[in-house]
Amino acid sequence: MCLTLRSLFLIALILMLGVMFQSVGLAAILFQDDFEDDTMGKEPKKWKFDPAAEVNNIGKIDKDPVDPTNQVFTGYGGYLADKGAIYKDFVLEFDWMFMKDNQNNSIGFRVIDQKKAHYQLSRRSGAQDWKIYQFNGAWNDIVSKAWPTDTETWYSVQLICEGPLFTVKAKKKDDPTLFKDIGKPLLKIKDDTHEKGFISTSYWGPIDNIIIAEHENDILAVQTSNKLSTIWGKLKTGQ
Repeated sequence: MCLTLRSLFLIALILMLGVMFQSVGLAAILFQDDFEDDTMGKEPKKWKFDPAAEVNNIGKIDKDPVDPTNQVFTGYGGYLADKGAIYKDFVLEFDWMFMKDNQNNSIGFRVIDQKKAHYQLSRRSGAQDWKIYQFNGAWNDIVSKAWPTDTETWYSVQLICEGPLFTVKAKKKDDPTLFKDIGKPLLKIKDDTHEKGFISTSYWGPIDNIIIAEHENDILAVQTSNKLSTIWGKLKTGQ
């Protein structure tokens, strides 16, 4: 049987897809949400509103300010991911947009109680400083760095929690650089005050494409599989 170059490529691609789908099956993806299955103007289904949060605004699903075909979550106060699942060590990746220079934007993690004990990753008013706060009845600014941001621009953010070590990386969403290839973190700090808790929104958004995993490689496996699936789909349709 004579195999064409296209046939050989298809066979190789099928083998690659098999390996990738196997790795995805083993990947420990704990939670993900892109809000596309939610109803416009309503609260997201996979999140639990926390009336005890620092800001208790009722958020809603809305159109992406720069892409009206995409749905995002915005205007929120405190909402617990995965309806209040508890996380200790994890990798969180998400897309974040800031609508005003003079407005704080924050995400909570290892949240035990919104009014008593949690950490908060925050891009501060003025569009310059990023911080991690540790809250235990008082606000403790444990690490801070200037990294200017633009309004109405999507950024992709990665937060890794490993025991007492917190690492934050950020980039513009259209930057193709993988987080693992970004050498120097935006923020890096050790703090062992709070060991586990919820992951939550704090204020204000928009936010999109949230994924929580056990390890960074779990997310990379999913992302690589999606790219290969796209190639496979084009081959099948002759594109």
